[in-house]
Amino acid sequence: MTGLRERQKEQRRQVIAEAALALFKRNGFVATTLEQIANQAGVSAPTVVNYFGSKQEILLALLKAPDEQAMVEARSRLDQDSDPLDALCELEGLMTHYQLQAMPASLWRELAPFLFTGELAQALQPWNGAVIEETKALLLHFQRLGTVRANLDIDVAATLFNQYANIAFIRLATEPTPDRTAHARHMRSVLSLMCHGMLTCQDT
Repeated sequence: MTGLRERQKEQRRQVIAEAALALFKRNGFVATTLEQIANQAGVSAPTVVNYFGSKQEILLALLKAPDEQAMVEARSRLDQDSDPLDALCELEGLMTHYQLQAMPASLWRELAPFLFTGELAQALQPWNGAVIEETKALLLHFQRLGTVRANLDIDVAATLFNQYANIAFIRLATEPTPDRTAHARHMRSVLSLMCHGMLTCQDT
């Protein structure tokens, strides 16, 4: 019974999230209310609050899902022969791919001013935190293999990756016609510059 109850809760949570996303796309994030989300999902407003707490928490769940998918995929491709630069580019590329699929440019344009400062940015800290932790795990993997300097400050490197990737993604996502090829080329150049001080081959 416990397993069934948990599946039912997860299904209800998914219905609420999908209802919210449909409204965010149609009306915008700011204009959408919890009551509208509840009506769209066929539940009461207190039920929405019980499952998510706030509209910001629903947005956080919607943003985390594509990144989690990208992280799992990037991790599955990692092996002993992987290159640190290629691995970082792949992680960033997968996150970009799935986030562009998840939300339209109109919604990214609305959210852009609030993603780095203010109340919404604070609510989304767990989203950034998850990416930073995944990047740290990636860099630690290469550090153990000896392809990343033993004295590298992993925390700083992972935070730098996340912060710049966010800025570059928002620029891409808010373009009238996002140029994925140019974005990937730019990110590889930036990450190559970042890796220049990390790879042990640069020390010889």
